[in-house]
This record gives sequence, C-alpha cells and structure tokens, in this order.
Amino acid sequence: MDPMENKPELIFTDLPVDRAFRPLEYPITGELVQEFMETVGDRNPLYWDEALAQEKLLGPPVAPPGLAAIYARVSYLQDYTMPSGGVLAKQEFEFLGPIRIGDTLKVEARVVESYLDEKGRKRVTFLIRAENQKSVPISTIRLYAIWPK
Repeated sequence: MDPMENKPELIFTDLPVDRAFRPLEYPITGELVQEFMETVGDRNPLYWDEALAQEKLLGPPVAPPGLAAIYARVSYLQDYTMPSGGVLAKQEFEFLGPIRIGDTLKVEARVVESYLDEKGRKRVTFLIRAENQKSVPISTIRLYAIWPK
C-alpha cells in the first residue's frame, strides 16, 4: 500500500483471534537509533560508540531495546490507522538477543485474544515476535489494548 494513500482504520471486528498481519521488515539504521536516542534522552554509548561496542559486546553497536515499542505497534498498523480513543493497557517485553545497527528485523504480529470484558470494553491482545536477518529471535512482545471501535 502506498504510504500516501489513506489507510483504513483497524476496527475491532478486524481483530479476531489468530488474525495474523503481514510480516514487517524493519531496518535498524544508525539514523533511526539516533532519532530514538534524541527523542527519549538516552545517551548510552553502546548505541553509538563502535570501539566501545566492539570491546564490550564483540560486535557492532546495539540499538536501544526500547525500539521494540515502535516496531511492535508498526507491525499491526503498517496497512491501517489506529482509531482514536484506544488505550494501551499494558505491554510485556521479553528480550532474547541484541538488536544491532545494520540488522533488518522481521516482525510478525498476531491477535491472541479478542473479547468484550465484563464492562463491555473491547479488549485485544497482540503477540509480536521479532527476529533478525539471520532468523535469530530478538524479542517477544505482548501488547494489551482497549480498542475503541
């Protein structure tokens, strides 16, 4: 889908259990990491100092694990827009390996719960898995939301 096109809203009826979204290819660039670091105020040198990363990690600089919050959300919204009024109820992250600058992550999102709670609110839980270009698992994320439409 052309990013300039209007994307449809992702509504609750589009989110049955086991709904899988198309895999997201998410490149981890130095520019992305720099923007993230500036936005959140993180100055950890392991994210930009090549020599320190080599010394401490035996490899290129790593990316902040907080990037998982971005690619998790993008994984199910790449073809949709989020309706207004939703609430992020909770996120759970399990980090399985480092994200390295230069990696391209394959991120797959699936709906694992979709139901009306006791107050009639629409609840959705996504399970989002990411692996790098070598098929090495990077993260597993559970994202719990109260859906607006």
